[in-house]
Amino acid sequence: MLVLAALGCASAVAPRGECSKTVEEALADPQLLRAEADRALKRDDPELAFRYLALLETQHPGSPDSRELYPAAARLYQRVYYRNRIPSPNAAWMHYDHALMYFWLSQFFESPDQFPQEQVDLLLVGMPYNFFEELAAYAKVRPRLFQFWGFEVTADDGKIETVTGVPGPPR
Repeated sequence: MLVLAALGCASAVAPRGECSKTVEEALADPQLLRAEADRALKRDDPELAFRYLALLETQHPGSPDSRELYPAAARLYQRVYYRNRIPSPNAAWMHYDHALMYFWLSQFFESPDQFPQEQVDLLLVGMPYNFFEELAAYAKVRPRLFQFWGFEVTADDGKIETVTGVPGPPR
């Protein structure tokens, strides 16, 4: 349904030819996905905005658009997480989107010389400590994603306050 909305189709059963673009064209256009995220934010729909940014990352990982929009996606992710974690703790987004954000974050771990502090802070600071524990478990079974860096985390009242990079693989 998200893709259909991005295409400007009124419903999932729009007659052939009524959509302005094909699904493939819409997914291939990062600017269209970005514009739809902006439209969703103007309608105060952070979940839909996040979905469009997630589509951008899954379809164009590592692209300049993806890298540029990571900060917005991280802020939206936190907003959606806190809005839904109590009423919908078993929802699919609680698992799939965690993994997506961990993978997206890993795109910034390119060098043993520079820890991507800004990107790490955007995603982790303010989140519950168990979110970090899930990231650590994710990194442990995918050591190449964060191969140059481990993490030291401080938390207060169960919320992450600081994250520091420690040279070497995740522990």
